[in-house]
Amino acid sequence: MDYGVSTLRRLLGSSGLNVEQGARVLRRMLSPWGERRIGTRPNWRSDVCADGSPIEFSAAFSRERTQIRVLVEAVPDRLSTSAAQKSALGLTRGLTEEFGAVDDRLAAVHDLFLPDGGPAGFAMMHAVVFSPDGDPEFKVYLNPDADRRMTAVERTREALDRLGFGKAWNAISEYARRGFDLDRIVYLGLDLVDGPQSRVKVYFRHYDIPPAELDARMRISLQHEPGFLEDFCQALTGNGGEARPQPLVSNLTFTAVGEHTPVSATLYVPLWVHAESDRTIRDRISSVMARMGLPAGRYRALLSQVARRPLAGGRGIHTYASARMQHGRPRMTTYWSPELYDRYPPARYQRG
Repeated sequence: MDYGVSTLRRLLGSSGLNVEQGARVLRRMLSPWGERRIGTRPNWRSDVCADGSPIEFSAAFSRERTQIRVLVEAVPDRLSTSAAQKSALGLTRGLTEEFGAVDDRLAAVHDLFLPDGGPAGFAMMHAVVFSPDGDPEFKVYLNPDADRRMTAVERTREALDRLGFGKAWNAISEYARRGFDLDRIVYLGLDLVDGPQSRVKVYFRHYDIPPAELDARMRISLQHEPGFLEDFCQALTGNGGEARPQPLVSNLTFTAVGEHTPVSATLYVPLWVHAESDRTIRDRISSVMARMGLPAGRYRALLSQVARRPLAGGRGIHTYASARMQHGRPRMTTYWSPELYDRYPPARYQRG
């Protein structure tokens, strides 16, 4: 708890955001499990970070502003998905009662992603976004492989239908045209806010795909501007950009405004398996941000608030970097692990 809250305080303070408000939110998100002692190995291997850490910090950069984000998985008191469901629902309840999160959409698909019998894998992850121009906003990430009653494809399709996005399946099928084995659905994201801009996101893990091909597929979204993602991948990974052995990740975002057409598409490039140290990754990110006209100095300043060791002493702090271009304006997000368990985490999510 102390580590998470103190780190967030530094990030928010460095960004000119509301430190006390952020501390209150994160204390709730880490309660009560955040009071436990951190061991040498994770009892519950979280899906949040490559090394199993259940908390991740990130910063989203545009030319106009910086957002600070935190992602957590509420660690259960027993090592079972049923117990994880209980912890996750308790956190959701706390965020709705204390901070105004809206869980109507989650209630509509609750039985699909939080089944009573035979659940498997993770239950739910929660994120909060702190921005200069509003209250904290919350979102959840759900597990399409929640049990064996339905496949991830069937569960996601049913969820979209219940949420009023049934016609969006045509776009998803076109996007995953190689088949859902190679373009695997891995998360469903829901904003816990009201309004026409509230988002539903479908996340994919792409196996053996050239970045240029994925960039071309993203034309399916309303705001995607193709042509820069291949260079983005290559610059961050230091190779051809195919992100082996760790697959690329992307999402399609739907809102009531866009209806059945994705309003945006975002690419996530894995970083920790493509460099000998976080110092190398820092230098690559700084160079990419400078070319995109984004505040590389601000990124480096925030990184210094997260890192608890010299950057040359491991490669587990940086997990992913994401990017999209909208109306000529770039946006990039960097994701940071606390490395609670491993400075050199192995690749995860291999095919099969």
